[in-house]
Amino acid sequence: MLALRKGLKGPVKWFVDPGTISVVKERFSKTDDVFEEVMIDSIVKLKSIIGADTDSFIICDSYKVRYEEITAADVPAVYFHDSDVRSSSENVMIVNCQPRAKAYKNCLSGPAFMPIDTKGKQQVKAAFTSESHPINCLIGFGAVDSYNMTAVALNALLFDQKLKENVQPVCLIGPHFQQCEIVETLLSAFPQSKIIRNCQSVLELPVLCHIAIGAPGVSHAERLYAGIPTVLVPQSKSHRSLCMNWHYEGCALYARPEPKHIASQINALIANKFGLARAISHQGQRLIDGKGVSRIVAELNRRGYYS
Repeated sequence: MLALRKGLKGPVKWFVDPGTISVVKERFSKTDDVFEEVMIDSIVKLKSIIGADTDSFIICDSYKVRYEEITAADVPAVYFHDSDVRSSSENVMIVNCQPRAKAYKNCLSGPAFMPIDTKGKQQVKAAFTSESHPINCLIGFGAVDSYNMTAVALNALLFDQKLKENVQPVCLIGPHFQQCEIVETLLSAFPQSKIIRNCQSVLELPVLCHIAIGAPGVSHAERLYAGIPTVLVPQSKSHRSLCMNWHYEGCALYARPEPKHIASQINALIANKFGLARAISHQGQRLIDGKGVSRIVAELNRRGYYS
């Protein structure tokens, strides 16, 4: 939502999960107010503060908060959701920016509405050459990665001797990742490797990465914008359909969370002088063009929610 915030004028009130205010507050504008909600699935604090303010509207990007809670607030709202939800209220606009999202009434559907912060960077066509050595492979599974999918990805590269020799893992470690020792031990088995910390966006990476292994989400959209073809690995059951839809859209390769299958998909990505990698990179940059925020704000203006 930080990307969408840049498209909005005036002050914003943020309502964050309980116990997180000290972690996230520094990322918000100093002109904004930040409040902690009562519970992770609650908007009690939000409703008590906005009250009868007829100029307010809500933007909700929490899968823990139910659609019915948002409609009950009785103010114009934008509700982000990663699955097909029908809006029963003219007051609530749903944004589902996942591939193959269904175009229901009062719904902005598809990757064209993906709100990413481009950091002021223009798209550059990725250059893939068979002489690339080592092949830098970005590995990133979010701020927490509680199931240590980073280790699964590293084991995939170690599973294949050629990948182990020719691919340099570049691990993007989130601030709340608790299994660094395991990852560092695995990285010691590679001829070359890198760990990157304190990097908030794929678009701010200090290393050029040719390919990636990661999860669906905003980081995947950033990879697509940057032209980095990815093998997507689900971190949960709900991720599987998201990964598959990006795969069917030509914007990733899907892999089961198994080292052998991930290795096979990496080999498919770089085969024939990066032929498939090049195709995915091109398609990804076509779908994620960095204009999602402006499209959402334009629709908000059209509806009179915001001006």
